[in-house]
Amino acid sequence: MKDVLETPRLRLLPLSREMLMQTLGGGDFQVQDFTFTQGWAGEAAIIFPIHLLNLGEEDAVQGSFAVVERASGQSIGLLGTKHAPELGRVEIGYGLTEAGRGQGYATEAVGALLEHLRGWPDVQTVLAETVPDNQPSIRVLEKNGFRLTGRRLDSSDGELMCWAYPLSQLS
Repeated sequence: MKDVLETPRLRLLPLSREMLMQTLGGGDFQVQDFTFTQGWAGEAAIIFPIHLLNLGEEDAVQGSFAVVERASGQSIGLLGTKHAPELGRVEIGYGLTEAGRGQGYATEAVGALLEHLRGWPDVQTVLAETVPDNQPSIRVLEKNGFRLTGRRLDSSDGELMCWAYPLSQLS
């Protein structure tokens, strides 16, 4: 599979047309030797139809990955860029299934995504946002070297903490 990112405990598989279609079909499915259980993509699955409309001839959504635990071959979540780079910046998002939480997988996956984004010539800064009471997500960002840059109010999510990571900093 092209552009698979590897970490000691995870494989990050590019979010492919096949994954999008299978997820929208509901139920569990297999892609190669990997198992995807219903709900693996969490709330992000709501935008899968939009991805399919915009995918065009490409086989995968650029910058988005399914998170698969290497030991079990089970999908445990999703992470990636939320949009194309704008003015040298791109925002990321991530989410894991209940079974994937609390084991350092999100920290590991975000670290791999940051390394991947270093190869994007049009990205100098990676952004992220969290709600103030999501302590696990805040720790993921802090452990990966993100710095709190401010706060903003969102009409649907309420108060958000804004984070930035300059790709020029050493990892």
